[in-house]
Amino acid sequence: MEATETKEKKKRKFLRWFFLIACGAGVAYALSKRQKHVPCVPAGGPEERIIVRDSERLSGLGEIMKALLSQLLQDPAKMDILNTLSLVVSIEPKEAPDTAVTMTFSDGYAVIEPGVVGQPDIHIICETEVLMKMSQMGSGVEALKFLYSREGKELLKKFRTGEVKIKGLVSHPVGMLKFSRLLSVPSVGK
Repeated sequence: MEATETKEKKKRKFLRWFFLIACGAGVAYALSKRQKHVPCVPAGGPEERIIVRDSERLSGLGEIMKALLSQLLQDPAKMDILNTLSLVVSIEPKEAPDTAVTMTFSDGYAVIEPGVVGQPDIHIICETEVLMKMSQMGSGVEALKFLYSREGKELLKKFRTGEVKIKGLVSHPVGMLKFSRLLSVPSVGK
């Protein structure tokens, strides 16, 4: 009797493993056949890659972001980042929320529009002065060096006290990293 029960247990165990492996193979096959998304990279220079919607209502912050992107996209490395970036970022100054701007990065284009549009992936709320300090931060090792400086420690304090809020950072860390790399000004001497 025990021998029959042992055979049955082995048989069920074998069938369970067989089923799991077959399902795994089926999922792997389906994923391999799924069409991979390849971004549509437009031809043309930086000026053609930046689109401004409702330019009459665009605030000074929007104009600054447009000029900054135009300048940064002269660098082919920044253009490569733009080609792979898929993110919606809104920046809302605390002292003047009506000057907020939303930037949508997709398929090699940057669309800038006034106000907080829709549900952005990243929503930055801070004072304009703090925003300017954040732009000096850089990315990667430069960001770590900045955070250990006096200005960096002051910036971290503003994050802890809630003076600076970045909504969506936890759910879009890779996008935020690419965005900061796009906006970081290259160090002099590199």
